[in-house]
Amino acid sequence: MRLTGWLRGSPKVAGPIGYYGLAEWWLATFTEDERRYIESASNSPTGGGSLTKGDISYSSGTAAQCLFGLATNFYNRRDRRIARLTLVKAEELAKEAGNVLDLHFVYAGMIKTFYADRDNDPEALSSAIVACEEQIALAPKAAGDWKREYSGEPLPGHTGYTQLAIIRETQKNFAAAVSVSRLALEQGWAGDGEHWIARNEKRLKNS
Repeated sequence: MRLTGWLRGSPKVAGPIGYYGLAEWWLATFTEDERRYIESASNSPTGGGSLTKGDISYSSGTAAQCLFGLATNFYNRRDRRIARLTLVKAEELAKEAGNVLDLHFVYAGMIKTFYADRDNDPEALSSAIVACEEQIALAPKAAGDWKREYSGEPLPGHTGYTQLAIIRETQKNFAAAVSVSRLALEQGWAGDGEHWIARNEKRLKNS
């Protein structure tokens, strides 16, 4: 059966999932039991109500933001598969829209989910590193977009720089940890960059 025919026989999908045109992804990605669980275990990204019921006439958010918000409900170990699938779709949508800040936050979520599984998934650490590098590649543009979006407010901490510095230190690649931390500081991202630099420079001298 063609997907359009299958969807025609499916229940109407409204709420945020319907509003953002995510019905096809929602029905194709998750089983009926998973969809029921996701609805019961999550808060609607648009605030209150159901993910798939109720009419929404307007939202200032984007589809990627909706999915990123949804994924944050599923960072626990049991549910990280749901978070990963949701973040992959969010990444796709943010790339299509060319929204750098959305991608910045999506990669932060990916880093968190992959790094948490590093001891039980042989590919998780490398996936976390890739997500760090993807977020870091966007960092200069994200910094500019952040300042415009938030009226010049100081930059927050940067998940990619922080996590990659931790990973490189754990791998005893102290020079790389220093380089990552220094770059974050130079770009103005908040955090303990000076502490990481001093700590890893000391380890470099003693190695």
